Amino acid sequence: MTHIDPGDLSDEARMTEGSVRRLELFRAAYTAVTAYDWGATPDVTDVIRVAEFLADGEMR
Repeated sequence: MTHIDPGDLSDEARMTEGSVRRLELFRAAYTAVTAYDWGATPDVTDVIRVAEFLADGEMR
Protein backbone atom coordinates (compact mmCIF):
# COMPACT_ATOMS: atom_id res chain seq x y z
CA MET A 1 0.00 0.00 0.00
CA THR A 2 1.30 3.43 -0.91
CA HIS A 3 1.87 5.98 1.84
CA ILE A 4 0.63 9.46 1.04
CA ASP A 5 2.39 12.32 2.79
CA PRO A 6 0.11 15.37 2.77
CA GLY A 7 2.85 17.62 4.08
CA ASP A 8 2.06 20.44 6.47
CA LEU A 9 -1.60 21.13 7.16
CA SER A 10 -3.00 24.53 6.32
CA ASP A 11 -4.43 26.67 9.12
CA GLU A 12 -7.93 25.94 7.82
CA ALA A 13 -7.27 22.18 7.85
CA ARG A 14 -5.97 22.39 11.44
CA MET A 15 -9.09 24.27 12.53
CA THR A 16 -11.32 21.73 10.80
CA GLU A 17 -9.43 18.84 12.39
CA GLY A 18 -9.84 20.44 15.82
CA SER A 19 -13.56 20.93 15.26
CA VAL A 20 -13.99 17.31 14.20
CA ARG A 21 -12.10 16.08 17.27
CA ARG A 22 -14.31 18.18 19.57
CA LEU A 23 -17.43 16.89 17.85
CA GLU A 24 -16.30 13.27 18.20
CA LEU A 25 -15.48 13.89 21.86
CA PHE A 26 -18.89 15.45 22.51
CA ARG A 27 -20.63 12.54 20.74
CA ALA A 28 -18.68 10.03 22.84
CA ALA A 29 -19.61 11.90 26.02
CA TYR A 30 -23.27 12.08 25.01
CA THR A 31 -23.29 8.35 24.27
CA ALA A 32 -21.66 7.57 27.62
CA VAL A 33 -24.11 9.76 29.55
CA THR A 34 -27.24 8.52 27.79
CA ALA A 35 -26.25 4.82 27.69
CA TYR A 36 -27.10 4.29 31.36
CA ASP A 37 -30.25 4.72 33.37
CA TRP A 38 -29.33 7.44 35.84
CA GLY A 39 -32.85 7.76 37.21
CA ALA A 40 -33.15 11.21 35.71
CA THR A 41 -32.61 12.74 32.30
CA PRO A 42 -29.02 13.98 32.01
CA ASP A 43 -28.63 17.59 31.00
CA VAL A 44 -26.05 19.31 28.83
CA THR A 45 -23.87 20.05 31.88
CA ASP A 46 -23.48 16.32 32.52
CA VAL A 47 -22.43 15.75 28.92
CA ILE A 48 -19.94 18.63 29.04
CA ARG A 49 -18.37 17.32 32.25
CA VAL A 50 -17.94 13.85 30.74
CA ALA A 51 -16.47 15.45 27.59
CA GLU A 52 -13.97 17.36 29.74
CA PHE A 53 -13.06 14.12 31.52
CA LEU A 54 -12.53 12.35 28.18
CA ALA A 55 -10.50 15.28 26.82
CA ASP A 56 -8.27 15.25 29.89
CA GLY A 57 -7.53 11.57 29.36
CA GLU A 58 -6.88 12.17 25.66
CA MET A 59 -4.33 14.90 26.40
CA ARG A 60 -2.15 12.65 28.55
